[in-house]
Amino acid sequence: MGRSFGAASAALLFPALAALAPAAPDAPKPGDFVTVQKGTLPIIISAPHGGRKPVPDLPLRVGAGLNNFQTVRDENTAELTEKLVAELEEILDGKPWVVIARFERKYLDANRAPEQSYESDKAKPYYDAYHAPLAAACKAVREKHGRGLLLDIHGQSLHPGAICRGTQNLKTVKLLRDRDGMAALRGKYSVLGRMEKHGYKVLPAADAEEGTKEEPQFNGGYIVNHYGSHTAFAIDAIQLELGTHLRAKDRSADTAKDLADAVRVFYDAYLKDATKK
Repeated sequence: MGRSFGAASAALLFPALAALAPAAPDAPKPGDFVTVQKGTLPIIISAPHGGRKPVPDLPLRVGAGLNNFQTVRDENTAELTEKLVAELEEILDGKPWVVIARFERKYLDANRAPEQSYESDKAKPYYDAYHAPLAAACKAVREKHGRGLLLDIHGQSLHPGAICRGTQNLKTVKLLRDRDGMAALRGKYSVLGRMEKHGYKVLPAADAEEGTKEEPQFNGGYIVNHYGSHTAFAIDAIQLELGTHLRAKDRSADTAKDLADAVRVFYDAYLKDATKK
């Protein structure tokens, strides 16, 4: 016996209903968790610890056997970096290279080597989504300009009103120091020297003795150590640890504007002629 009218009608109706149903959203891709901008200037801005997005299907890190294990967000660093980039584009009439993590640090830490960054192989594509464009930016800047500056933006609460410099005690700015001396790091045309002129407390201070060590907790992590000018990437790299007060919502715009001005002063003194290559 053939199927009833009702059964036949249902067979025709269900495909039609399926066609009308909203399509399932595409699964998120690793690239959706990183903001990347290609630049025109010899300036690279990195912000690995300000992300707010959970990563599906990744376990939380537990950090077994790791020293200084951290999963907390560097609050408001991603947003401050966005403001910094906008200010730089306005005053320098060009674009810095930008890489900002949007994934939460509790899933992976982009400022650690791969073997310490994540605890599931599923996290590797997200790690690569951060470091592949950062490496590409360093290579492009070196090839086009011959030199460049990488600022790695972080946050700290130990010195809430201060900025801590992190260069692995000057290792990651070897070429800058060899080329232009300590004035390029703490003089009136340096990024941090200019920030002091704006009234910010900087550690180490500009007038500290030359051998003064950086704050040990904030003296530079994997990113500046991996891409700094002591390596084949040959990009002078400085980790900037911004205190809690400087990243507060009612203060971050001013901090970003002052930091952009400091980068402009450094650019005019030490990088502007590199764009002619």
